[in-house]
This record gives sequence, structure tokens and C-alpha cells, in this order.
Amino acid sequence: MIGINKNIKSSSKGFTLIEIIIVILTVAVFGSITTTMLANATKVYSSSLKKQGLINEARSTFFKIIREASWQKSFSSFAGSNNKKLVIKPADGNSISYEIRQTNDIIQNNDQITGNNNKIITNKVEYSNSSIVYKNSSGNTINIENDITQIKSLELTLKFNKDGQDILFQGKVIPYNLRIGRAMSYHE
Repeated sequence: MIGINKNIKSSSKGFTLIEIIIVILTVAVFGSITTTMLANATKVYSSSLKKQGLINEARSTFFKIIREASWQKSFSSFAGSNNKKLVIKPADGNSISYEIRQTNDIIQNNDQITGNNNKIITNKVEYSNSSIVYKNSSGNTINIENDITQIKSLELTLKFNKDGQDILFQGKVIPYNLRIGRAMSYHE
């Protein structure tokens, strides 16, 4: 007969309830931390995308106006311009104008392309913090209505704002045809 040894202790190969609870709590804590980090990363990424969108629109608008202002044909081509409106008459005889409006947008009229009038190119500009300043050869600000023949350069300041984020662009341009001075009467 085979005898049963009563002194042998049984060995358990599982986890105790306390060990399982500790593991569950640890996983929950790390899961909570990970969720919080991912939520914050999503907010930062979303904010970054919005800011980058504003920067892209601001750059595009600003450099478009600066580039086209450099095409100005002569001093008299600025007629109709003021500190919120820029009229550009390139060599082809057509006209392009940009106006910063109180509705916090910039409207473009372009006679070079049919159907391209009263086009809003941005609606994120701050009217009160944006302007066009005309300068003479000494760099002094001039009144365009009285001293149109003295224009040598212009300075463009545009402040853009969207969802509490803002960006300021400032630049100076000397139109190509004004760089070499006044044209003689036989050149016009």
C-alpha cells in the first residue's frame, strides 16, 4: 500500500488577490497618465496647426501685396491710394488695388484678370493696427494726396489675428520703376 505523507505542504501557483489589485491599480495609474499626456499633445498639435494656418495666410497676403507694389509704374500711378488703400498700375496699363477695410479684411480688385474684383484675400487682418505709409527719398512720411510726386517707397504694416493668436508683418518696398528716380517727360 502506498502511504500518504501528511507532512508535504501544497504549493500554490497563482497570484493572491492583493497582487492582482496592485497590478490593476498600477495599470490604471499609467493609463490615466498616458491619456492625459495624449490629450495635452492633441491640444498642442491643434493649436500649432491653427497658428501655422494663420502664419501661412498672413505670409501669402503680405508678400502678394509687397510683390505687386514693386510693379508700380510711376509716381502718378499711386493716385487714389491712401493709408488703407494701395492702387498699383503696372506697365501693362491695368490696375490692381488692395484695401484694408473696417470689417477686418483686405479686398483686392484686379483689372488684369476678368471676374477678379472685390475678392477678399484675407479676413483676419486688424484694421486699426494695419496701414500703408508712403515715404520720400529721405525716408520721411509724406501725405500722398499732396506730395504724390515725392513717393520713393512705401511701408506696409499688417497685423493678423485669429482665435487670440496674432502676428505682425512689416515691410518696405521701393517699386522697381521708382528706384532710378523720376522719369523724364519723354520716357512717360
